Amino acid sequence: MQKLEGTAIEELVMGDKLRRADVLVTRSKGSLLGWLIRLGTGSYWNHALMIYTIRATQLGYETTFIIESGGAGIDIHNIAHYFERPKKYDIGIKRLETEWFRDDSDTGGLRYRRKVRGFALQEIDDKYDYRLILGIARRILRQIILALLFPWQRFKAPEERNVQVQRVLGFNVNAYICSGFVQWSYYQAVSRIVDEDGLDTSRIREVVFNPRINGEVTENQLLSTTPADIASSDKLSWKYIIKEGVVWEVSGEEEVNEVLNHKAKNK
Repeated sequence: MQKLEGTAIEELVMGDKLRRADVLVTRSKGSLLGWLIRLGTGSYWNHALMIYTIRATQLGYETTFIIESGGAGIDIHNIAHYFERPKKYDIGIKRLETEWFRDDSDTGGLRYRRKVRGFALQEIDDKYDYRLILGIARRILRQIILALLFPWQRFKAPEERNVQVQRVLGFNVNAYICSGFVQWSYYQAVSRIVDEDGLDTSRIREVVFNPRINGEVTENQLLSTTPADIASSDKLSWKYIIKEGVVWEVSGEEEVNEVLNHKAKNK
């Protein structure tokens, strides 16, 4: 575990330490919905998102962008929205480090990463282009539904927890929860490449991050993946924690817990 001296932007973005399709989990401070999600799932984290593009000055990209499913649908934002607001967010960064997914892999890791973000981008469509008043109503309704759904999960056995926002009152409330969007994007992207290339399906199983899924994988199970599932998945490796604006390089659950519990020391 190592405490990095610079800001998250300096160390991770300008330092080129992030990778396409890295998974981020966040804790939203001062958010009632965030608190309800954490209460319902028993987790430190309440939101999940992905790296969409990384800084590439030769291509004109001076910063890094994330893609996420939120109250307004699926959107792309500058990562500074999270990295430059330490009073609002704590952030964890995880990475799929299986050999075939690495950027320098001979098995086309960069292709997989691009496919994941490409599938995620396809999910941005005109179903979110409602007139302003309907859009506001939809966002408010979605927040209310989630506020009711997540705490209720606390009373269910882990394998029975299922948080999805379905069609409500005649119009489509964003069907994805944030972490379900991340899980679904990975699963669909890798499944398509495996199918195109006639590969062994074991790679698909390697991107089922939800530890509550055993046996047959269903769409419903994938979409009901929670931020807690992403955080606890042993298929994604912890890389960095940003707590109160301080960046820590970490390598496992024990070090993550040290940082989150204020017990971290520079090692």
